[in-house]
Amino acid sequence: MKRFLFFFMVLIIPIYLYSQQAVESELQPHVRVKTGVKQNEVRLRWAVDQAVAWQKANTLGFTLKRYTLVRDGKTLTTPEIKDFGQFFPAKQKEWEAIVNKNDHAAIVAQALFGDSFEVELGSQKQGKLESILNKSQESEQRFAYALMAADLDFDVATLAGWGYIDKTIKPNERYVYIVEVNQEKSIEKGEALAIIEDKEFELPKPLDFIGIFQDKSVILSWEYLQLRDVYTSYFVERSEDGKNFATLSDLPVMNMNSQPQKESHNMIFVDSLQIANKPYAYRIRGKNIFGDFGPYSSIVSGKGHKKLEVTPRIKTAKVNDDNKITIGWEFPKENEAEIQYFELLHSPTDKENDYKVVKNKLSTNIRSVIVKSESSSNYYKVKAIGKNNDNRESFSVLVQPEDSTPPAIPTQLKAKIDSAGIARIEWKPNTETDFEGYHIFRGNQKGEELMRITTQPIKEAKFNDSVQLTNLNRTVYYYVTAVDFRQNQSEPSEIIEVEKPDIIPPQMPTFSKYEIKDGIITLEWYKSVSEDVALHQLYRIDIDEQNAVAKKIYETKELNPIYTYQDKELQSDKRYVYFLKAIDKNNLVSKESQHITLRNIDLRPKKVISNLTGIVNTQKGRIDLIWKNQMNDITEIVIYRQKDGEKSSLLTTLNGQQNYLEDKNVTVGTKYTYLIKAMLSSNQPSTTEKITVEY
Repeated sequence: MKRFLFFFMVLIIPIYLYSQQAVESELQPHVRVKTGVKQNEVRLRWAVDQAVAWQKANTLGFTLKRYTLVRDGKTLTTPEIKDFGQFFPAKQKEWEAIVNKNDHAAIVAQALFGDSFEVELGSQKQGKLESILNKSQESEQRFAYALMAADLDFDVATLAGWGYIDKTIKPNERYVYIVEVNQEKSIEKGEALAIIEDKEFELPKPLDFIGIFQDKSVILSWEYLQLRDVYTSYFVERSEDGKNFATLSDLPVMNMNSQPQKESHNMIFVDSLQIANKPYAYRIRGKNIFGDFGPYSSIVSGKGHKKLEVTPRIKTAKVNDDNKITIGWEFPKENEAEIQYFELLHSPTDKENDYKVVKNKLSTNIRSVIVKSESSSNYYKVKAIGKNNDNRESFSVLVQPEDSTPPAIPTQLKAKIDSAGIARIEWKPNTETDFEGYHIFRGNQKGEELMRITTQPIKEAKFNDSVQLTNLNRTVYYYVTAVDFRQNQSEPSEIIEVEKPDIIPPQMPTFSKYEIKDGIITLEWYKSVSEDVALHQLYRIDIDEQNAVAKKIYETKELNPIYTYQDKELQSDKRYVYFLKAIDKNNLVSKESQHITLRNIDLRPKKVISNLTGIVNTQKGRIDLIWKNQMNDITEIVIYRQKDGEKSSLLTTLNGQQNYLEDKNVTVGTKYTYLIKAMLSSNQPSTTEKITVEY
């Protein structure tokens, strides 16, 4: 087959793959299928989404089948299958008959059958378009341009074996079309749904169509992303009378900038305007891969305008005797017809956003103006406003009247230091027009000279300072001064004293003396040396008990301080641990004092037996003794008896839980004296209980 040579001269040449669904990073190639449903037919388009697989598929061909799933609203139990057969690209002779008439057919034919594939550009546009041509390998070039051309001409797509029209459809049915490559399982088959309804689908109108008219051109823009699956290309039409429109080019406008990870939201088209101030109107419409045109967009209209190219130049700027300022400028007399008026702009800083209009709508024949001084530093510009609302500004000039007056003294200072050591200082803002900022001064001792802590003037009437909370000084001192652009400085503000927050716990108290006497432990201590202590607390731990915990047993308020305590609720021969804490006014707690361990030794006899009673039982010939045990740690009870002045002798020994005795060895007319003593496991002595009974 002879080698074709293609010439493209378009404003935008996209390399538009049929589906834009192709994801080059996928390992397995797919067949992509689209359907276009009309009342009497379904048009189908398909393509393979990778270059190598595409070449293989063109050789093997495609198989198209239709599966009927639903009829009259009911799902079929078994889908009905219709096989439309196999599809291959047409033979070379069929292509030769149309390539000279159809550029799209020529591209596809060259991609399918040509010995090589070249894309050449007309000399007029070559330099501009070289950067946007696809520089990939030749197989990628064939793949990309062939599918682009097929997307632009449905007849060419069917000739290449990539499209078909199904005219055997029936109303109220639902189909799934499946296209697969013959005898090639490595290429995933494609499928698409088609629903046949009474009402034919209407193509949408292009969205957000706007035009921006400039000097000799107009930028047209419209929304692309929402309709990217509907339209593959757009045609732009222009009218010079607002009624009769003509297409700007036979070639469509297509999106060439979309990438899989970065989709383009808008399409841009630039048209040149030959005549300034002449109205033009534009409209667009989209075309899908089946060759159908959608409705026209809304119409945008406007006209180009000639830009203002002459700039004013300030030649004089001086301060008069009355402290007012004269500004003079130059502007060509012959260009006055191009402007509406002049404006004088002023800024105290020469920052672009700070300029404000101080003289508006100055006549086109005026070349000087007198204004009052706005601040200590005055920057001026002259702006020429063109007939088309564009403008040109002069360079700025600086004018500085004499100024020795300082700003007002800052007032209403207040400050607070938080727990992180940040001092937040605020005051009433100054309002002078030549005001530049504030300086902050700080001192740590009352009466000392305060040092400046700001290197440059600060603009806002507030400042955050960082202070050391662990220093010995409890307060910090501040004052503020204001300065203007001439570095005139105000007198200092009032000095404010700011108290630091308390983050340091108080010093712990210390024990000074203890005493153990008669089962009572007396403790004395020295108070904490910290000045802000609010109270002291005394804790005790019964370490001879299991799971012993510290228990607060005493707390003394500093309004009525008593630094001694008698602990009376103790058991004999038990060990106790004592320690102290101090708490300040901010509820900060000191470390625990030294721990002291004391054993409670009580040598006083304890009354263990009570309610001792003697009962004479003559019927049974005995004396009954009954008592009550007051403690649980009694190991044994020893009982002595004495008869009528005789010496006492051991009568018996009982276990610690018994609380009665029957004395049967008694004689009528005899007095008996009983002595009862309890023996304790703690070895603490107990009192001896005595009772006399006459039998």
